[in-house]
Amino acid sequence: MARKPKVSADTSNNRDLGLSDLRVRLNFLEKENGKLIKQIETNRTKLNSLNDSIKEVSIQIAQRVAPFRRRILELDEKIHTVFQEIFTGRKLGKKSRKDIETVYYQLQSDGIISPKNLPMESDTFESDEDSEDEANWDEYKGRSHQNVLEDIPKPDRDELKKIRQLFLRLADSFHPDKVTDEAEKEYRTEIMKEINIAYQDGDLARLLEIEKQQELGAIIDRDSSDDLTRHCAKVEAENTYLKDQLETLKRQLKLTKKTQQGEMTAVFKKITKYGGDPIGEALLEFETQISVIEQMHQFVVDLRDRRITVKDFLRGPETLRQQQMSEEELLLEFMEQFQQ
Repeated sequence: MARKPKVSADTSNNRDLGLSDLRVRLNFLEKENGKLIKQIETNRTKLNSLNDSIKEVSIQIAQRVAPFRRRILELDEKIHTVFQEIFTGRKLGKKSRKDIETVYYQLQSDGIISPKNLPMESDTFESDEDSEDEANWDEYKGRSHQNVLEDIPKPDRDELKKIRQLFLRLADSFHPDKVTDEAEKEYRTEIMKEINIAYQDGDLARLLEIEKQQELGAIIDRDSSDDLTRHCAKVEAENTYLKDQLETLKRQLKLTKKTQQGEMTAVFKKITKYGGDPIGEALLEFETQISVIEQMHQFVVDLRDRRITVKDFLRGPETLRQQQMSEEELLLEFMEQFQQ
């Protein structure tokens, strides 16, 4: 008679050991999942706070600089107008005209006045050069920040699929139209707003956080190796995406801090914390520039009104010979004031 095979104690122990290992692994993965979500939230809060600070400082600078900027543009227009009057209203020798044109273009090249071309017909001066200048400067200000966004890797196909699946699951569970109670409908509407924002931002961590807060998902049978294995795989996959999202946020935060706006904001906050006024100090450079342009304007007016000769004009005003700074250099120096 054949003997029945014995179920050894080792086989039972191996099964128990397998379940024990799976439980330990699941606990580890769930703890890692919670930790990653918290780290993502912390870094996201820091990044949002930094972006808000950059925006706030930029607004303050724009408001304080605006009057100086307007004055520079007014003087710029006046200088061009006076030059036009000189070229069209005075009888000039060929050499004198050429010499004055050379000065006119040199002032443009040095950034003392904005670029304009001859011949200076009346319709030439109707184009809105000032608005174009402002648009170019706005583009310059935002360029470094934009580069940060362009450098951030976009979610890959698998991650987008994961985010969409979770979004659909949450939307199905919390859709306000599925309930009739007004209070519950209002509650679900608020949750759906958060779900939609997180989905639009590609924020897997936030969607998972909402899911966990609302205790969604199937109950895990921790005595079933199949259930444990499936859930381990699910949480492990989530953690992989969360790690990528965390690294992306950390990189974005680091790059934003290193932009000109980020460094300027950090120094600005440090100085203002102790009662300083970094913008006021930097605006002294604008006052200097305005003084130079005002003297240049008066100098050209003197030539137009024949208070000085062409020869005197070609020598240039004393103050302008001592200090020439283009507006671009001025703006760069202005920004550098915050980084010293």
